[in-house]
Amino acid sequence: MRSIEDMLDEIENANQGAGPDPHTTIEGAGLKAITDAVTRRDQAEDAIEAAVTQARQDGASWTMIGSALGISRQGALKRYGDLIPA
Repeated sequence: MRSIEDMLDEIENANQGAGPDPHTTIEGAGLKAITDAVTRRDQAEDAIEAAVTQARQDGASWTMIGSALGISRQGALKRYGDLIPA
């Protein structure tokens, strides 16, 4: 019988040290749908950050970017302002 420490060590070192892959360890359609949606959300946020960076490089104002995002100028600047070097 394996110890709890051995089992935890196996879990922590799975997937070349990155831990267990939620897509192969989570059972159930609902939980799989959640992990898939989170992956898509993260990819969408990466795409938005790249688009905001490009828009600023192209000369778009924070007002224009906020409008495109459906938020205020201040909200856009607060959320994405650190992406652009001053």
